[in-house]
Order: sequence, then C-alpha cells, then structure tokens
Amino acid sequence: MPALRGSLTYARFFVEGELPEDFQDRSMRAIRLRAMKPLEPDEEALERSGWCAIGEPFELELGHENVFYNEFVNLGFRTDRWVIPGPMMRAKMKEAEAAYLQKKGREKLSKREKTELKELVAKKLRKQLSPSMSVVDLSWSLNDGIVRFFSLSPRKAALMMELFQKCFPVKLVPEAPYTLAARLGLSKAEERTWEELTPTLLGIGDLA
Repeated sequence: MPALRGSLTYARFFVEGELPEDFQDRSMRAIRLRAMKPLEPDEEALERSGWCAIGEPFELELGHENVFYNEFVNLGFRTDRWVIPGPMMRAKMKEAEAAYLQKKGREKLSKREKTELKELVAKKLRKQLSPSMSVVDLSWSLNDGIVRFFSLSPRKAALMMELFQKCFPVKLVPEAPYTLAARLGLSKAEERTWEELTPTLLGIGDLA
C-alpha cells in the first residue's frame, strides 16, 4: 500500500523512548546497513526484507534526503521472496529425476538424492525467474511519536517491527484499545473500570 497515493489504509504504532541528539546520523548508518539486498538465485535465503526509498522500491542507495522529510521519517519496507509455481517445479523435477535415473542406471532415488536434486532444480529455475516483491510504505511522525505502516498484514507488521527496532533506539508498540487508552491517559477510576472489562463475542444473531 502506498503512502503517497492510493488508498490510505494503515496500521498505527506508538513509539516509546527518547531520541538521542545524534538521532539522524545514527539512524542513517543503521538504515543504510539494513537497506534491501536483492536475492540471488544461488544463495540459501529464500526471503529477505530491507529498506528502500518510499515510493521507489528499486532505490536502495539511501541518503538523508530520501529518508527525512521535515519532522517525518519516510521509508519503504521491501520484501523479496522466491516463489516457484508448483506445476513448473513438478514438471522440471520429473525431467530431472528421469535424467538422473537414466544416467545412474537405476529405478528409484534415495530420499537424500531427491532432496539434493530438488534444490538443484530450484536453483536452476530461480535463475530463470525473478523474486516476487512486496513493498509497504512507512511514515514516522517524530513530533507525534506515531508510525503509520500502510498494510494490515500481521506478518508484514511483525517483519517490519523486527527491522525497525534494529535501526532505531526506541520501542514500537502496535495500536490497540489498551495501548491507545494508556497513551491518552486514564484516571485511577477509569483504570479500575478498564481492568474490569471483559471481551464480548457477538454472534450473527446479535448483529441482526
């Protein structure tokens, strides 16, 4: 989901912690270190996430001007993953198995041989394909202490939080009714009432 255009659907996260005086310089070093490194067919990694310029998934050489906009930190969170279509993998494996057995003069592969052959076939196919790519925009309002992540996917959010907290000396807390209430501040009486609340599950009949 883009922050600069299109639908404005996002998840919010609260930032906890004080920013150091050299925050921008320290952050840029950490961001550059964790900029996206595109997947290579021969490496073992099948998935990788990293930063890119917001709105520019192929811009991986990040400078201060790519990241800091007035009181905002803006980044793209890019994830690449190898996805080989099942029918293609099965067809190529069948060909590879037949050729291997013919060469060895045998009728059946061992479990180990099949595993090794599958990896060789996968590497060969990866050289003919490109990894699938997903990019989610992220905008951090430094003044408000709020990060907007333009995806509602829990998995992507978890990956983003892991990378974010490796780069910045703060804690990222997902928005939820309780965290929002704590951020707004509750009186003692309101805190007691809040702690006594229990969730209610609504059935279809309850919504009619």
